Amino acid sequence: MIKKAEAEVFKRISFGVIAAVFLILSVAGLGFAQEATPGQGLEISPPLVELNTDPGKTVSFEIRLRNITQGTLIAKSDVDDFVAQGEEGQPKLLTEANAEPSPYSIKGWARAIPEVRLVSQEVKATTITLDVPADASPGGHYGVVRYTAAPPELEGTGVALSASIGSLVLIKVSGDVKESAKFEEFFTTQSGKRKSFFEYGPITFVERVKNEGNVHFKPIGTVRITNMFGKEAGVLTINEKGGNVLPASIRKFEQTLNSKWMFGRYNAEANIQYAGKNISGSLSFWVIPYKLIAVVLGGLIALFLAIRWFLRKYVQRAISKASSTPKKPKKK
Repeated sequence: MIKKAEAEVFKRISFGVIAAVFLILSVAGLGFAQEATPGQGLEISPPLVELNTDPGKTVSFEIRLRNITQGTLIAKSDVDDFVAQGEEGQPKLLTEANAEPSPYSIKGWARAIPEVRLVSQEVKATTITLDVPADASPGGHYGVVRYTAAPPELEGTGVALSASIGSLVLIKVSGDVKESAKFEEFFTTQSGKRKSFFEYGPITFVERVKNEGNVHFKPIGTVRITNMFGKEAGVLTINEKGGNVLPASIRKFEQTLNSKWMFGRYNAEANIQYAGKNISGSLSFWVIPYKLIAVVLGGLIALFLAIRWFLRKYVQRAISKASSTPKKPKKK
């Protein structure tokens, strides 16, 4: 009986250990799959929607979802507002957890969005409809249509397969729209450090553009660099990716001049166009490869001293040889 009881206990312990190991491996495998899969279950397109409309109008657009998992998913949506966060163009979602009043809200404009059922690798399109209020303020309004996904067996449990993904929505409502921008700063950096004196390239140019209006805009422009003789050393494109600057925010743009060997004083002029208007900024910087110059000068000085030493030795040897040679007696 004792041996039978011990065997039963051992069996239970063994089963528990195996179950624990299986659970650990399952969680680890799930984490790996999520990290390795873009969108963590869903793909969405387009990532950005830009619309122009009038107060009191209805606008619609299409969002496409793709299930990139091996099973069936139920995708549910939410519409939230967002504002600019930092200067890199990152959005900050204003969800219920961090709710803040936004003067650019679209949260209450969306009609009910049906859930989407997707089998593995299936793509479906959903039409999103927004009713713009008749008293909507002119200018920009911003939101995001977010989707979270879960397998059918988890539907209603509040458990999602992964973090949500979404399409950002930028709307321009007609009326008394104010479009105004300011060059907040224009400077140069290297390896993340702000400076105007460099030993060598590459050199990064940074423009901080402030939106002082009530609507987003997409700046474009160039940075033109000339050397101390007025010759063009490079032309760089500002905002190649087509990023927007939201109202009451600053957006930072960066471009890199990849020339390594430069010398002297340089001038740079940045010209930016937006909404048919222009802003500009200028700066100067120096590039002096002082370490290389020091090495070259040191080498030249060493060569000069060596030549001087050898010449001195040669002269001394010649004089010594001449003085040690016996003079022949003069013939009478």
